[in-house]
Amino acid sequence: MERRKPLNQMSAKKRAELAGQGRPVWSTLARVPFSPARDTTRHATLDRKPAKATGPDAATVALVIERDRGCCVRCGRYVAGGVRGRDFSIQHRRARGAGGTRRADTNGPQSLIVLCGSATTGCHDHVERNRVEARGFGWAVRQSDDPAVVPVRHAVHGLVLLSADGSFTPCRVVAS
Repeated sequence: MERRKPLNQMSAKKRAELAGQGRPVWSTLARVPFSPARDTTRHATLDRKPAKATGPDAATVALVIERDRGCCVRCGRYVAGGVRGRDFSIQHRRARGAGGTRRADTNGPQSLIVLCGSATTGCHDHVERNRVEARGFGWAVRQSDDPAVVPVRHAVHGLVLLSADGSFTPCRVVAS
């Protein structure tokens, strides 16, 4: 059976009244008892440290999107008008690891590319699932490699080297 309308939030006045009577008021969001002394806002808060920012800053993201002309590096589809994280992603060519990294160039433009989709859809998913192919085309690099010297097969620009200033340099393929 479906509800016709969502459940209403308990008002701050009602929470304070119940807490004043010594009755515990539980928050389903935080799974901890509500305490008026700790929280007088609409929702109880979680007692944990805020997540540290391990990704690139907004200026770097804008620079990468501009360099890639708002297109997916793998397929060339225009994605800049979409929602980041759903329609497109800023992919680290050299993985930053679960806890982040201390390497300054990991969040630099030479290490970032635009891919369509999220980590489970589109070209971003393809790159994550096919690491050997991704390394062959420069969409991913090993931890020991410098992203600035590993060429990228770019759907819009061709084979290029990405630089720290947000530009790129075309590479010439030398026949052996």
